[in-house]
Amino acid sequence: MGTESGGYACAMTLPQKRILLALALCLSAGLTVASTIEGRVVGVADGDTVTVLDAGKVVQHKVHLTGIDASEKARPFGRRAKQNLSNWVFGKQLQVETNKSDLYGRALGNVMAGCN
Repeated sequence: MGTESGGYACAMTLPQKRILLALALCLSAGLTVASTIEGRVVGVADGDTVTVLDAGKVVQHKVHLTGIDASEKARPFGRRAKQNLSNWVFGKQLQVETNKSDLYGRALGNVMAGCN
């Protein structure tokens, strides 16, 4: 099946393309590496986002807490959500288990407080 230019044509059907895409997504999902951030909370942006200064005091990590859907600061109860999170974690040592980032570059993580 040569073409006039001497190359070969590759015609994939829509189902074949979908299978190939699904396979690529499955393989890329297995390449994510979980990591743990250990450090002190130095900032609370809102009711579900904190800034953690790593234990080496070199890098600040903005972390969006998974499993929490708190109101944004400008929304009803947003200030209260931020204050409650601040009361719970600000200045404390914690560990964040993360394996991906969101669209804003924040690490998405599960937080364990009181680890030190």
